[in-house]
Amino acid sequence: MRIGELAKVSNLPASTIRFYEQKGLLPLAERSQGGFRVYDESAVDRLQLIKFAQSLGFTLDELPTFFSKEQGFDHNELMRRLEQKYQEVDVLLQQLLHKKQCMGELIRVLKATWARGECLDKHQLAKILANTDF
Repeated sequence: MRIGELAKVSNLPASTIRFYEQKGLLPLAERSQGGFRVYDESAVDRLQLIKFAQSLGFTLDELPTFFSKEQGFDHNELMRRLEQKYQEVDVLLQQLLHKKQCMGELIRVLKATWARGECLDKHQLAKILANTDF
């Protein structure tokens, strides 16, 4: 299939496909006699893997280390990075939970202060902000 067909099948612009080739994420396509790029089904599979890896939080710069010479994934490297990404997600979840708790406390304090017809003074605000890591 030509690049336009691959773009349609993969739901990616042709420019993205060419970019992935330049970055080494997608093997260079064979060329037809007319000079057009010609792809097979393995290109569709590779593009799906790239999109899936990105959905897990991997950057395009990280992806070339996952591909082995056989055009598949280097299983050991992939597992190592997946476990690392999994731990990073745990850290992010903890950070988000902390931020949520801080926001909840700020909401509670503001509502109570405003219900009394008062404004939060700068010392109270400084105390609340001192307990946050925004």
